This record gives sequence, structure tokens and C-alpha cells, in this order.
Amino acid sequence: MESEMIVNGAIVDSWVESSGLMNESPRLVLQVAPRGRPRDLVIVEAQADLVPDSGWLEDLGENACHGSPVMAIGRRMLNGFLSATCLQLVR
Repeated sequence: MESEMIVNGAIVDSWVESSGLMNESPRLVLQVAPRGRPRDLVIVEAQADLVPDSGWLEDLGENACHGSPVMAIGRRMLNGFLSATCLQLVR
């Protein structure tokens, strides 16, 4: 059984992708430079409803949060990305 993974670091890039379906929320994608290993970028995918408010989501979609601290908790997917079940964002 896979265990949870925690990534603490800074946002390098971010964007929001539409799900294409009416009943599903958009998907947020973050490139995170882990603290202590900034060259080992981690791609974090999360449902947009994990973001605390629409202002944050808009800023993430417009790349206005580069350098912002983030903690993501989730499971590693087969493609190596982290599928987040929890996000903590700090301005």
C-alpha cells in the first residue's frame, strides 16, 4: 500500500486546467521546488476546491504566486506527479 507524501517548498509555476465536464471542478497544477532540494521539482495536481478562496485560484492561474510557500499532502501517481488531498498555501 502506498503511503502519503508531503512536499514543502515554493511555487515555481502554476496553472489551472478546465476539467471539460460540467459537474467537475477545474484542476490545479503546481510546479514546486522542495525545500532543501530546489532542483528536484515536484509536479502537484489538485482539485481546485482544495484552494482556500477564489482570489488564490485566480492568482495561481495567472502565475502571480511564484515563490509562495506551499505544503502539499497526497499520493504519488504512476506518472510521478503528486495527487494532492490537502494544500496549505501562504502569501
